[in-house]
Amino acid sequence: MAFCEQCGAQLGADAAFCNGCGNPATGLATPSDALPGLSAKWRQRFAAIERAGGEGARWWRWPNAKELTRRDKRLITSNLWAFVFGPFYYLYLGMWRKAITLTLLALVIDAILGMAGDVLNVPVDGFLWIVSAVMFRQCANVDYYRKAMLKRREWW
Repeated sequence: MAFCEQCGAQLGADAAFCNGCGNPATGLATPSDALPGLSAKWRQRFAAIERAGGEGARWWRWPNAKELTRRDKRLITSNLWAFVFGPFYYLYLGMWRKAITLTLLALVIDAILGMAGDVLNVPVDGFLWIVSAVMFRQCANVDYYRKAMLKRREWW
């Protein structure tokens, strides 16, 4: 049984970060020196993602949802920078493939909603931007986890 060196919380068998403080766990497949410069905020987000199910966690599906607090859920799905800057934030994080894919998906969804608004005679043009903003906000933290922790370079 392992415990966090910083806060003393019990660590999971394959946890890369402490569930309590986000401090990197030592002696695991992903040592703390493998992620130099990772801020405390990202460590907390990554710890919440691991509590949610790690690689299997998505903004719409969490294998361990019953074990998550409201704070954990917010850490997983809320990223203000991604909400405001969308694909540019993804480019900043080095995830250009995901930026292209999500931008194209957002454009398709916006086009479909725009056509539906025209057919139903409902003005939707004023808030279509929110679709892409929310999509980037919801996906950014898990996508960056997959890039930084799992070394994935995926399009989707």
